[in-house]
Amino acid sequence: MYRSASALVLSLLATLTPAPSSSPSPPIQAPVEGGEPATAPVLDISGKTLDTGGKILDIGERISTLDESVTNETSGRQRTITVAADVLFAFDKATLTGKAESRLAQAAELLKAEAAGKPVKIDGYTDAKGSDAYNLELSRKRAEAVREALGKLVPGTDFAVAGHGEADPVAPNALPDGGDNPKGRAKNRRVEIGFTR
Repeated sequence: MYRSASALVLSLLATLTPAPSSSPSPPIQAPVEGGEPATAPVLDISGKTLDTGGKILDIGERISTLDESVTNETSGRQRTITVAADVLFAFDKATLTGKAESRLAQAAELLKAEAAGKPVKIDGYTDAKGSDAYNLELSRKRAEAVREALGKLVPGTDFAVAGHGEADPVAPNALPDGGDNPKGRAKNRRVEIGFTR
């Protein structure tokens, strides 16, 4: 009884022991009383290894205030803070309002934490009302005003400023029937602060 239990244990251990990868070894033999030795199978794990690599997708993240006047969006290593121009400026103006100070202070904290020593882009946008030339100038002046304020809050940062006018709208300026879309135009009036993390 003892020898057959011993043979059974050896047989089980043999099935769990991998063979060397260069060439399979002969089967392990366990002695059995009064007969031929028992032969245990050998597990061969020297098969082909498959490439498990694949495309890595960027995971994005978007956080915004309830009224969506400020959004903080991440895509890969790129972070963009978008502030509604209506929060920063009075209608048709490029002078920062009192409300703008707290919004830009929040952006400055993020720049200090994540953009130290990196270039930061500030892009101004308008809605589609008014002429192209006027909108380009207004969007540039607004981006400059944001750069000036952030320059005081985050000194030593290298800012690149551009005004894009009504280019790159994020919402329709007009309704499908051709009527005015005030909510869409409000979303298009914005300043984007972007950097690579």
